[in-house]
Amino acid sequence: MGEEGEELSKVQAHLVIHLGLEEPLITDITIDMLGIMILSFSKGLWRHVNDPQAKIRKTAKQ
Repeated sequence: MGEEGEELSKVQAHLVIHLGLEEPLITDITIDMLGIMILSFSKGLWRHVNDPQAKIRKTAKQ
């Protein structure tokens, strides 16, 4: 979901819940299928494959 709640991509996947896990884990294949292009892992910066080159998104914090 984008900042305005828009759907960026859709993929069917299996969900596994691990109690006590504080960081979400997704595979590189899922990241690719969702169109996520990582700009910085440590800063949580990314862009969607359909975003303009200047668009930079930040990982949502809970």
